Amino acid sequence: MNKPCFDESVLSLDFDESHLSYKVEYESRNTIGLSWEKREGVVKYLLTSANGNPGGTVYEGPDTAFTHSSLKSNTEYSYFLSGESAGGKSTKPILIHARTAVREVPVAPTFFEAFGQTPTEVSFYWDAGVVDGGQPGYEIRRDGVLLDTPSRPPYTDKNPQQGKDHVYCIRTFDDEFYFSEPHCITVPIKDETAPTAPTNLRTSNLGLILSWEESYDSSGDITYTIDQGQGTQLGTTKETEFAITGLQPGQRYEFGVTASDKTGHKSERVTIQYPALGVSLQRK
Repeated sequence: MNKPCFDESVLSLDFDESHLSYKVEYESRNTIGLSWEKREGVVKYLLTSANGNPGGTVYEGPDTAFTHSSLKSNTEYSYFLSGESAGGKSTKPILIHARTAVREVPVAPTFFEAFGQTPTEVSFYWDAGVVDGGQPGYEIRRDGVLLDTPSRPPYTDKNPQQGKDHVYCIRTFDDEFYFSEPHCITVPIKDETAPTAPTNLRTSNLGLILSWEESYDSSGDITYTIDQGQGTQLGTTKETEFAITGLQPGQRYEFGVTASDKTGHKSERVTIQYPALGVSLQRK
């Protein structure tokens, strides 16, 4: 006995190819929830990206709801929704627009303090910042220069400059790199190192001008004391030369230069003879 023969193309004539109805169930900061009608004859629903973000097929299956997660906040996403029958018929695609919610601006730590300070390093501790998505990260800057982005306290700066008042700032950031306002503190770094001694001390023939190479000190604030023999101070300067007048012919002089910083640390005294040793004092 022959089996009945059915023409599947005839059966598919009743397939409804019109747009599926849908609903945007919710729009959070990082997720979009969608649902759509369950239509007779549809065995598979297709949700594809319409704006290339993230691109391709987002969902394919028999369910009538889908939650799209791990999205960027405050961003519009577009999708095409359609359904397919077992015979390959498809509903007309319908365009869906949805936008994730705006994320709150992160909040900086309210407590940010230095501890364990030495002339060569200083450590910091802080309480938790607040973010509206993901885990908080932290950015620490010294005098505007980025030092590090630690995920948690403490943090140690191993290269502060002695004799300086450094400004340290911390900001909180979230997993989309939104940043809080900075929380800043000033940390004076004790100066325990004397400046280097002046070098290349010399005289010129313009009356008499002492000049030398600049000393180094981490504070960057150096004062030079010029003397005419120990106990006879001629003056001070922050420049690297000093004019001397009132010298008598036929006499030999010894001049000294000492560098000091604002904390009072002093370098070695550097001296020079005028006229130089070996040069006759007799005028021709």
